Amino acid sequence: MLDDSLKIRFQIEYRLAVRKDTHESLMMYRVDHWVLQRDQRWPLVFCDELSQALDACALALGMPNFLTPATAPDGSIVTPEEQRARWRAGLDPRTGRPRTPARS
Repeated sequence: MLDDSLKIRFQIEYRLAVRKDTHESLMMYRVDHWVLQRDQRWPLVFCDELSQALDACALALGMPNFLTPATAPDGSIVTPEEQRARWRAGLDPRTGRPRTPARS
């Protein structure tokens, strides 16, 4: 998965995993924090579905999950796809206006 600056942050592999409690073997998606040296990578999460693995990457990058339509201030409905597109463009997901940094 790539972030805005096009740097690789995660590696997703569909591979064999063994549950510690039951010792059963399962095929799962493993999400690793990516670094150049393979032996220095560390796991973020194991998931049953690819969509869960992608959501875990997005959350780790700071992008919220946009799963349901939102209501804009003018009463219009903003679909999850529109919300994601606005977030990636640096806009507020609900209003479409530029996000302002939090003031302390």
